Amino acid sequence: MNKEEVLIITFKSIQDVLDLESKTKNGRMIPVPSCVKAGCGMCFMSKDLDIEKWRMFLKEQGVLYEDIVRMKF
Repeated sequence: MNKEEVLIITFKSIQDVLDLESKTKNGRMIPVPSCVKAGCGMCFMSKDLDIEKWRMFLKEQGVLYEDIVRMKF
């Protein structure tokens, strides 16, 4: 099976994941993959791989996040 590269945005609380999910349709909430460290057990996955664009968007929207990582999923 071919894995594709995605961005995983992690959060300290489920409320922050839900906040992002309500502000964009460019991804979806999923359980945190076992190889990624995160506080709340849920994360946001997107096929948009532009990390800087995501950082700017999260800052502009006031969404608190823990980390942004690229991975094959």
